[in-house]
Amino acid sequence: MGEVLFRAFGYTVAARYLDNSEKLVRERYSHIEAGELGDIATEALDEIDG
Repeated sequence: MGEVLFRAFGYTVAARYLDNSEKLVRERYSHIEAGELGDIATEALDEIDG
């Protein structure tokens, strides 16, 4: 459930729903954020190369 909340609303709202600290939620789901940031960087590079 935590991952669903994180993906839908971000770590701040997920932390509130899960009754955890924002820091804990961010650490637990950092792989999701890293993947999303990687996708954004790849898109930016593709636009420059195109």
